[in-house]
Amino acid sequence: TGTKAPIASTSIPATTTTLAPTSVAVLNAYRAGWAAFEHALADANPSDPELAATMVDPQLQSVKAYLFADKRAGMVGRGTTTLHPKITALSATTATVVDCAYSTAELIYATTGKPVPPVTPPENDGVRATLVLSGSTWKVSKQTVTDGTCAPGS
Repeated sequence: TGTKAPIASTSIPATTTTLAPTSVAVLNAYRAGWAAFEHALADANPSDPELAATMVDPQLQSVKAYLFADKRAGMVGRGTTTLHPKITALSATTATVVDCAYSTAELIYATTGKPVPPVTPPENDGVRATLVLSGSTWKVSKQTVTDGTCAPGS
């Protein structure tokens, strides 16, 4: 029997070990922002504490205003968004995430459960988000969603 050759992949470059935890934290924060929005949208609650836990201004105020308008109009959201985020820029305190999010979300009237027109079929939406380090927590500070603008899974 011969001796086994050492496995080359056991050595990890220093850049990987320092960036990996930050990248994971940024992507988790991005996903948490979406989850908070979906949670708040389910009952159009602009005061949902999950929003402030995952977002800072101007994104936080923008989302609150959107939810407040939905609530006043008697609308809530249902459906989900499947995320495929990628970090395109990362510094010690700022990150840019792009995504092609598959959305089955729709607005419905809370009293009747009927969809709010115009009804859009599930689509792939282009997303560009900026996250900032707020204290020791990454939070979404700005997010732009462009409906139906990207290839599935990209």
